Amino acid sequence: MTDPHTPDQTSTPDQTPENDASVLAKQFDPKAVEPGWAAKWRNEPFRADATSGKEPFTIVIPPPNVTGNLHLGHALDNTLIDTLIRYKRMAGFEALYLPGMDHAGISTQVVVERQLREQGVSRHDLGREKFLDQVWEWKAESGGMILEQLSRLGVSADWTRERFTMDEGLSRAVRHQFVKLYHEGFAYRGERIVNWDPASQTTLSELEIDREVRKGKMYTLSYRLRDPQAAASNGEAGEIRIATVRPETIFADQAIAVHPQDPRFAHLVGQEARIPLTDRYVPIIADEAVEMEFGVGALKITPAHDPTDFEVGERHGLARPSVIDLHGNLTRDELVPAEFQGLERFAARKAVVKALTEGGDLLEEKDHDTAIGLSERTKVPVEPIISEQWYVKMKPFAEQVLAGLERGEMQLVPERYAKVNRDWLENIRDWNISRQLWWGHQIPAWYDEQGNLYVPDPEQPDLDCDQDPRYAHLTLRRDPDVFDTWFSSNLWPFSTLGWPDTDSEDFRKFYPTQVLVTGYDILFFWVARMQMAGYGLTGQAPFSTVMLHGLYLDAKGQKMSKSKGNGIDPLELFDQYGVDASRFAFSFLSTGGQDIKHDPRRFEQGRNFANKLWNAARFAMLRLGEALPNLQTSGHEADEALIQYVQGALDDSVGETLRSRDALSAVRARADLSLADRWILSRLNAVTAEATAQLDAFDIGAAIRTLYTFTWDEFCDWYIEAAKPALSEGKLSTLVTLKATLEHILKLLHPFMPFVTSELYGALGHRRQLAVHSWPQPDEALHDADATRAFDALRAAVAAARSLKSELGLSPQDRLSVAVEGDLAATVHENARVVESIARVNLSGDLEGRTLSLVEQGVTVRAPLEGTVDLNDWIGKQKKRLAEFDKQIKQAQGKLSNEGFVARAPAEVIEEEKRRVADFGTQRERLTQVLAQFE
Repeated sequence: MTDPHTPDQTSTPDQTPENDASVLAKQFDPKAVEPGWAAKWRNEPFRADATSGKEPFTIVIPPPNVTGNLHLGHALDNTLIDTLIRYKRMAGFEALYLPGMDHAGISTQVVVERQLREQGVSRHDLGREKFLDQVWEWKAESGGMILEQLSRLGVSADWTRERFTMDEGLSRAVRHQFVKLYHEGFAYRGERIVNWDPASQTTLSELEIDREVRKGKMYTLSYRLRDPQAAASNGEAGEIRIATVRPETIFADQAIAVHPQDPRFAHLVGQEARIPLTDRYVPIIADEAVEMEFGVGALKITPAHDPTDFEVGERHGLARPSVIDLHGNLTRDELVPAEFQGLERFAARKAVVKALTEGGDLLEEKDHDTAIGLSERTKVPVEPIISEQWYVKMKPFAEQVLAGLERGEMQLVPERYAKVNRDWLENIRDWNISRQLWWGHQIPAWYDEQGNLYVPDPEQPDLDCDQDPRYAHLTLRRDPDVFDTWFSSNLWPFSTLGWPDTDSEDFRKFYPTQVLVTGYDILFFWVARMQMAGYGLTGQAPFSTVMLHGLYLDAKGQKMSKSKGNGIDPLELFDQYGVDASRFAFSFLSTGGQDIKHDPRRFEQGRNFANKLWNAARFAMLRLGEALPNLQTSGHEADEALIQYVQGALDDSVGETLRSRDALSAVRARADLSLADRWILSRLNAVTAEATAQLDAFDIGAAIRTLYTFTWDEFCDWYIEAAKPALSEGKLSTLVTLKATLEHILKLLHPFMPFVTSELYGALGHRRQLAVHSWPQPDEALHDADATRAFDALRAAVAAARSLKSELGLSPQDRLSVAVEGDLAATVHENARVVESIARVNLSGDLEGRTLSLVEQGVTVRAPLEGTVDLNDWIGKQKKRLAEFDKQIKQAQGKLSNEGFVARAPAEVIEEEKRRVADFGTQRERLTQVLAQFE
């Protein structure tokens, strides 16, 4: 690795690298280049200056869990963020990429408790204080590995501002949020259905639950009516039938519900039915929550064990007894028959089904796929239970966000997610913010011996109630629960910048942030909560743009998981292909928020691209080095400046006379520019404008595809080849064009592939690292439509000549005499050396005898047949080719006309067959026209 100075150092090194390919290895080796740059960017962070006059551009990292390791979702997410940050920093913004981690309440507690169990100790043996000491010790030793892994990705973060959700400042912000919400009437305690993890003994948010479809059973039960003469149309006289997947909860039933407009049950509303295996009767009620077409049309209502049933119970004033305890066992009370009391819930299901069968109450048992929730960390099925918890009223804050969206204060990219965002906000429910854990922000609420609640005074939110002189006469006990992890991370865009101290330099400069980059899967759980917290606590949108990307899936389009064995370690991809190649692939694959299928070909493409760029730079440095001894000052001030530019790196930081962006304009003014030089400068200008617009629109995938095509096809494959004759002569204008264009390309590619571009830029002699140079700007003076049109003619002539060689059975290295005709023939002949060098042909004024011709984009190229090939043998081969085309077309058409094939084959296979028909058809038509000359 070259050793450029840090951004704020501009002193001249003792020695400037010579402008020679010898400073670069013959091949690009990511393992030799990338670690040094990664360490530099980690140890010498990109510090954002809160006092600068530059316009801010802020992105906060979606904080990874402190327990986590780098996975492909992190790699994708942070590649996109770093690409934007590097681009905006080069574009002149005060760019802040703020890193940090989430304390991950449940995940971290599970990890530490597992370690304690291996030692034969539980957290209860230690007590809360000592257990938390253990967690902090674990965090210091093992937590945060993911940030080190992210630094390997090359993220240009301001590591001096690294934050942790349990930091003192962020903990204070969480406390202030709760105290404010409580005293304004938004935070309250209440009983609701919650997701309960019997293993970790806490409530869970939806994001902490994995939904999984499992094969189960649907049981149809007979509930006997109190009036034996009454009949329901879904059963025999004297009964109403109920279908359920959870027969073990029947002991907590409080009603049977039917739809108010269902004629099958209208006459039963108001009557009562007996719960099987008990002597208890429940009423039959009417409620619109029942779907008439689903199942048997009647639902048992168990308010304590189902969210929908809870809401039905609220509307009808039903009791809410629970028959499953916090450990997932049936309770020991009079509602549950003695033989089932204390049974584990799934064992209880089997026992209840057996008893129902023996009692004649089980009418049907059939297979049924059931969606169940599993605790993400413990993998135990979640139990819906009634529990008294802390909640926040979300509707008022959701309305603020909806109003902000309506005013255009936030945009979602892609835009289609705006409706999803609005729909969820319009149907928001109160948020359960309490968790039964020890690791996390303990809720600042206290209770006296009578159960009265005390929360810190809003004027002194940092003062604990048990330290408040007003309550010195009371014995207070603090609420043992902690806040949901999201209750701290919803503050992340502004708590990391100093809130609630809104007069801090960072808060004033960098808030609101500009962009949030994250997966669409947490639009509800995190993005919307930050939106609501931003408006509710700061009065502003927390970010102006939400850039959502898709999920990273395996090659078959499946989610990656340990259980499936289809996970991919991004660190292994880094080792195999290089980090730049991996960043290229992540960017290339990110398109319009769509889910991303892992495609190894894109990583290979990225590796090949890095090698191509490296080789192009070595070639350029070799040619520049060869030309240096022969470059003489002409006495012309303009020529002398250009010669200086070719001879060494010219950084504006040390007062040199010419910069690469100025060199482009200076060389464009010269009269001796070749057509190739004029063309590449014009194309460079167009591509700069296009890629800049794509980045400004947050279309990172489109931008890298634009730059890839230009760099590989136009610069490397066309311009360098076309420039070789002029370079071999040491032509100054071409030397300047080559170097300036290469440096320009390195700047454009730097946000996507920072390692190889930084290394090459330093090897060209630049003292300052590329990351702190300016983003290239389009320059209309470089636009040259005539040059583009003329060079396209050269490319067409080369393509036609190559195709003619192939049709004649010649190798690419064989030389061939050809004639060029058409309106642009003169342009081709004026640049004969370029065409002859690239295509390995000789341009002839005229050709005698029969010829083979080809038209490419208005340029006609003819090649002689006599003297080039054995005509009869060649015609025979062409007829065989024609027969092969007919065979291939017939085979493909046969498949496409086969209904069975079309029904079974994947879409991509069908498209491939259609492409074969079209391609072979085009070649057949061309060959038919050629052979017609010889009939």
